[in-house]
Amino acid sequence: MTRRYYHKTRSYDWLWWLLLAALVVYGGWRLYNHWFVFNPRTVLENATLKEKSFDTEVKEITSPKAKIKAYLFQDKTNPIISISFLFKNAGLSTDESSESGISTMVASLLTEGAGNLDSQAFKELLEQKAIGMGFSVDMDDFSGHLLTTRENMNTAFKLLKLALTKPRFDAEDVQRTKAQMLTALKRQVEHPSGILALAAAKEIFGEHPYARNPIGDAKVIRNISKAQLQEFVKNHISRSNLMIGIAGDVSEEEAGQIVDKIFADLPENGRIVFVREAEINFDGRVKNINQPSAQIISSFAVKGINRQHPDFYPLYIANHILGGAGLNSRLSVAARENEGLTYGIDTYLSMQDKAPLIRGGFSATPENFNRVVEIVKKQWAKMAQKGVEEEELDEAKDYLIASYNLRFASIDTISSILVYMQKDNLGLDFLQKRNDYVRQVLLEDVNRVAKEYFKPEQMIFVNIGSFEKQGVK
Repeated sequence: MTRRYYHKTRSYDWLWWLLLAALVVYGGWRLYNHWFVFNPRTVLENATLKEKSFDTEVKEITSPKAKIKAYLFQDKTNPIISISFLFKNAGLSTDESSESGISTMVASLLTEGAGNLDSQAFKELLEQKAIGMGFSVDMDDFSGHLLTTRENMNTAFKLLKLALTKPRFDAEDVQRTKAQMLTALKRQVEHPSGILALAAAKEIFGEHPYARNPIGDAKVIRNISKAQLQEFVKNHISRSNLMIGIAGDVSEEEAGQIVDKIFADLPENGRIVFVREAEINFDGRVKNINQPSAQIISSFAVKGINRQHPDFYPLYIANHILGGAGLNSRLSVAARENEGLTYGIDTYLSMQDKAPLIRGGFSATPENFNRVVEIVKKQWAKMAQKGVEEEELDEAKDYLIASYNLRFASIDTISSILVYMQKDNLGLDFLQKRNDYVRQVLLEDVNRVAKEYFKPEQMIFVNIGSFEKQGVK
């Protein structure tokens, strides 16, 4: 769920992260699994964290001046402080159609100078003080992150405050960023995965804002002005839609003071944009994009549920067994291990606020493509009709419980989790209760949910590749 860009990515490298983000936002299929297939169980078996218990209490603190609330996870192992934050309902889908791409542009420009520091001076100070700072945007929210040592924390807090309250948007930086975004748009459609991601979004979401290109519209990007960028910050970066997670070597009293130092001078209220629910017709349609290629890449989707739904954990486990368990998933065993038809195949829960989905994808040669589709639909139907066995459920639970501790390997990951605990209303004790939620899932719950959500006749497929070869349908 977390999407982060760090300052230490060089400015032009950021273009590639942006392009990758475009693919991940729309996801068609998991790009990584196409080239880098790995077995997560092997990683878990070799992990030193799997036996550990993380019982640190998460505390809600309130800043003394502005009365801003935040979640705090104290860890004095190392003199490091990580702050993650999110401005809810300020993401890509909330851009006005006449300003499509402005949120992406702002996310990249906030580390390009602020206050009396131009871009070079700002970045040099970040580099000299080993401060990690970055901003990102997804379809729903605008996010940021700060990582610093205690030694340099005051400088880090000052720089972050400047970025949020006094961004410069110098003409040279704006023009360079526009050029990068326009280049990203061109390269996006030079690769089948990029074309597929955009086409899948259009096919699934239609006229809903989720169908937009996450980089933006070329014509709009060229014409965005400094005044529009400033207006975006004024309207969307405010205390009213702010959520904060702090992790690391910091006391409760310090945490409250830090929140005030960074965020107290933000506007109290902004212009919150509420995006409508996506209306999707899950009618089993197929869209094929014919393009010469050695592989056909497929993206598929069916209806899912949001994080607060009472059936979330049963569906989470059912999906893990079907397509989320790497090489051990049913789909991978059937299509990759047994028949060698694909390098990788997976499914995952896409948790966008207005359109939760179960998504997945694979790639295969044209001559093997129809067979893989047949396997996917067969396994999908088998999950719905027969569900899972007790042994499968126990194995999935064991893995999901043991692997959960791996999320605590880095302090910046923890601060990000704290933010999403607030966004999803999971409660202060979620870190302690999460594994119990998994343990308590019953076999009948998983099989009931599987019957309801894994319906092959409802799957939307979008595919790209050479469909004229080998009689591909």
